[in-house]
Amino acid sequence: MRASDTPLPKGGAAYLVMTVVARWSTLRAAASFAATVIGRFFLDQYAHAARLRKGSSPVRVKNVEHPLDAIIPIRYEAARVYLTFVKLWMDALGYFRHRLGKAFDGVVIEFLAGLGRCYSDAGSVYGRCLSTTRRPDTAPSLRLAFVYAVDPHLFCVPSLHVLVVCYTYFRLRELLAATGEAERFGRELGALRSRAVEITESILYVRQHSVNCIPTALAMLSVIAPGYDEVEAKAFMAELFAREAEVEPGARARVLDYMTSLYDQVAPAGGSPEDRYNAIIDFLKAYGEPVLELAEA
Repeated sequence: MRASDTPLPKGGAAYLVMTVVARWSTLRAAASFAATVIGRFFLDQYAHAARLRKGSSPVRVKNVEHPLDAIIPIRYEAARVYLTFVKLWMDALGYFRHRLGKAFDGVVIEFLAGLGRCYSDAGSVYGRCLSTTRRPDTAPSLRLAFVYAVDPHLFCVPSLHVLVVCYTYFRLRELLAATGEAERFGRELGALRSRAVEITESILYVRQHSVNCIPTALAMLSVIAPGYDEVEAKAFMAELFAREAEVEPGARARVLDYMTSLYDQVAPAGGSPEDRYNAIIDFLKAYGEPVLELAEA
């Protein structure tokens, strides 16, 4: 049976919440993570949007679309998959906590700390150069209407969707391996990885992101989770759109070649974490023309 044929681990968000609030250590870790998400994704983005409306933002906004985006067909129905990126890690944590008991609480704490870093490190790039793509004036579905309502769409590169789902499958594999449980749950971990591929594909299907947003996210993940190396990143990208019948093999190869090349650009071999983050920012600042060029505050 292929990993993609294995049901996703489903422990239930409600069960996870109940176990997290039952212990001070896990509750504190969850509260810290929630504060990071609220502050670095929502409040920071709303603040940038407000300054842009007032014309007082010192930060440029870049349109990060690429001509290769057009190779991937529009599938707005993929919003259903797109919106499962949070459910993915919550269900997975609940599933493993249910089977491993309190011994898994240490993994929950460590996992949430790293997941929070995904948001804070991405925020360090967003704060220096905002990025966006064009969305329809009218949301094409109710699910996307919700997305458009809560997301000002200024934080595209690197993609937090990609960061979160790839961090989830890879870091859980690492943490379970450290406890000697990775082999026992190999099928479930494989299913998480397959779902991460599907969610990553969905960011292009619904036109929330560009091909530029994927390799930059994987380059950042290589800093947050150093085991997520070039081999893992390129193997993951090589699976994207492999089952997409509307994309010709040659066209798909061009998309993958571009993403691989961009990964090499923003994840230089032997580069320090600062080098990699600066490379992402340098790529953004040099990319195309700014959507908005606003005066210093």
